[in-house]
Parts: sequence; C-alpha cells; structure tokens
Amino acid sequence: MLGIKSRTQIAKITMKAFTIWAVLCLIVGSLATPIDLNEEQKAKAKEIFDECAKQENISEEEAAKLHTKDYTNPTKNLKCFATCFFEKVGTLKDEIVQEDVVLEKLGALIGEEKTKKALDKCRGIKGEDRCDTGFQIYQCFEAAKAEMTATEKLQ
Repeated sequence: MLGIKSRTQIAKITMKAFTIWAVLCLIVGSLATPIDLNEEQKAKAKEIFDECAKQENISEEEAAKLHTKDYTNPTKNLKCFATCFFEKVGTLKDEIVQEDVVLEKLGALIGEEKTKKALDKCRGIKGEDRCDTGFQIYQCFEAAKAEMTATEKLQ
C-alpha cells in the first residue's frame, strides 16, 4: 500500500506528464507537427475539451467547428474556449504565453529554433480581453505554422 508521500509524488508526476502532453498537443497541433497520442492522453484531451466547452457554453455547432478546425467568424464563446484550453494546460497564464513551458516542451519535439521563431512572432499579443488575447495567440501560431511550412517547401 502506498503512503501519502508516495501518492503525492505520483500525483505530481502524473500532473507534470499531463501538462507536458497538453502543451505539446495544443502548440504542436498549431505548428502541424504530428504526434501520436495514447488512449489516456486522448481521454484527457477530451476531458479538458468537454470541461472548457461547458465552462464557456459553446454550442454543438461551435464544438463541431472546433473538431474540424474551422475558426472563421469566431464567437466570443469560441474565443473563450480556446483561451480556457490554453490556460488549463499551462500554456497561457494571466493572458501571457508561458514561454518557458512552451520552449521546454515544444522545443524538444520540433526544435528550439522553430519554437523560438514562433514565440518571437506571438510574444506580447494582447487582445481586447482575456478571450480575444488567447484566440489571437492561437491565430499567431497558425500563421507561424503556415510560414514555416511555406519556407520548408521552398528549401
């Protein structure tokens, strides 16, 4: 039987692993670098998706748009959903990208140079409010992805 100290350590390790995974999913997804998720990670992503969808009161239509990555004409609720997800995975705190987290986790997958380029473009973005800021940061990473993809095709 595990003691309280052992369970606490296991919980901390589990949360750290989840945070790493969540940050990677969101940012790597934005940068079009494929990663394979295990069933536990997929379940956790769905859990956060559902939690943020409920918290931000997104409609079934908005949820469907999220699943297909259709972000045209985003509603306030959709913007808040994206921000909620970033916040829950630790990528965004107090409307500021947590660069150390992104560099540590994403840099290991796509390389520090690409990660820094994306962060340079997206650093300091401020929207009209919390939700607009998070959504603009997401759009910035999407634009960085498009630039990197275009550059790689030219080489």
